[in-house]
Amino acid sequence: MKAKDVMSGVLTVILWIAVSGLCAQQPQIDISLANYLGINMPFPREYDDVIKLPSGDLQFYKMTTGIGSIQITGFQYLRQSNILTEVVQIGSITGIEGTAVKEISAQRFGKYYVVYQYPQGNPQGLVIIGLDAHDLEYRIIDDMQVNSYFIGKDRIDIVSENHLVIALDDRLEFYDFASDTSQTLLDGADYQSSPIQLKRVYTMPTGHFMYVKDTCEDDAVENWYIFDSQGIHQFTMTMTDPWFSLSVTGWSFSSDFDFVHDRFYIPTPGMAYDSALLECHFPTPDSLHVFIIGAPVSPDEHLFRIVRFGDDRILRSYFDYGTYNGVYFLYMNHSPLEDNPEPTHWTGFGPIEPHIDSINDEIVTISARYEDYILVSALCTLDFPTSHSFTFPAPTVNVDLPVITFSHEDQLFMISDGRLYAFTVEFSVSNADATAVPPLHTLSVYPNPASLKGVITFKASLKQALELDIYNVKGQRVDTITLDSEGTAEWDLRNHKGAALSAGVYFAKPRNHKDIKPVKFIAIH
Repeated sequence: MKAKDVMSGVLTVILWIAVSGLCAQQPQIDISLANYLGINMPFPREYDDVIKLPSGDLQFYKMTTGIGSIQITGFQYLRQSNILTEVVQIGSITGIEGTAVKEISAQRFGKYYVVYQYPQGNPQGLVIIGLDAHDLEYRIIDDMQVNSYFIGKDRIDIVSENHLVIALDDRLEFYDFASDTSQTLLDGADYQSSPIQLKRVYTMPTGHFMYVKDTCEDDAVENWYIFDSQGIHQFTMTMTDPWFSLSVTGWSFSSDFDFVHDRFYIPTPGMAYDSALLECHFPTPDSLHVFIIGAPVSPDEHLFRIVRFGDDRILRSYFDYGTYNGVYFLYMNHSPLEDNPEPTHWTGFGPIEPHIDSINDEIVTISARYEDYILVSALCTLDFPTSHSFTFPAPTVNVDLPVITFSHEDQLFMISDGRLYAFTVEFSVSNADATAVPPLHTLSVYPNPASLKGVITFKASLKQALELDIYNVKGQRVDTITLDSEGTAEWDLRNHKGAALSAGVYFAKPRNHKDIKPVKFIAIH
């Protein structure tokens, strides 16, 4: 199977030698089906989108477009009580011409954003929707002319809680939908790309965004104009590697809009599907480091997911268009990827799409919906590549129907064919002499990055009151907050004197609990 067969035997031996050193700590993993609900029973509940709220509850949305209007309804799955709420009317948007068409959607900065163009076939305006559970805000932008070739997913991005960037035909526009004002960031010769290239904007999980100017010239393949979240130009990068003449910058609207080991990743659809991605980080405030990483084996492989696996590893899921009927593969690399671009492990899934979710710092689940059963397999950092697999009977479905998964604390949720499945993942570690070791505990933070004008939520898997110290990158403590008996606390990103923090990187460290790892988060304007 291409280069995979050449590497498989040697790499498996190397991996098992490494794993043998962990025999003193054997993970005990059990996965059970905790709950099962029919979403459309006992009465119909229609939805288009579903997101996870900070509490772990699921929010479902239905957006119905008509001539001149958008109607929004919704309902929730409440995790603690295992119930589905009734459908409620969230809001109605009117005052638009014709029928609106959805362009993009993204969950960021503690909200869910949806952007529509209107009217269909001849876009003349945009509708920007911001949803916080059942709270609705929206703005109609009707003074920015676009043409029928305008592709919103290329040219629009959400850059902060209240800011949007739009690559129009003649200028780069920065829009504040809190104040309903805008400003031009680039125009003229500095702005115009080659007419054969699509204009592209991209938001980064560092509080930056960029405009990609592709000139199609040999000596300056691409220029990246880097701005902060307030629209202030920081610096410009010229990308001269020949690779950039064969690819375009992908979209940031995905479930992986986040850091993985202090770096973030940009897919680059190329001449042959998604044959590379860019590993990026800011070594200094005025410089961006970019490393090109090719597809692990085949240039026909398309990146599906990239998730953190422990303190120093990354799991990547790919779909290979070059194989018969298409096949999914999973690869493991140590982080950063540029230090070892060759894959160190792979697993073939065949044509069924695997869904990858982080349960905690040590465990990642891979789940898949087969015709008459569900497979949930756990990979653990302590005994990788051992797979802890469980199967659960389920009603017969068409395997081509969409499946959605979420994880929260020790639970995995799967939505398939109008049914919601909730799985519990139990994890503990024992010594070789079978002496029990307390379970590992985790600390999470949401949203991340967090707006300095908003609220951030901390959640520990250890359900008891404990103190959490907040430090800046200089190691200075800026505040101490207390988690409640459920291990939860909300914080308004102000220091112990009540003053707002500065934008930057911060760390939350549990006091007197060395078994809980600190968590890093970013505060942005």
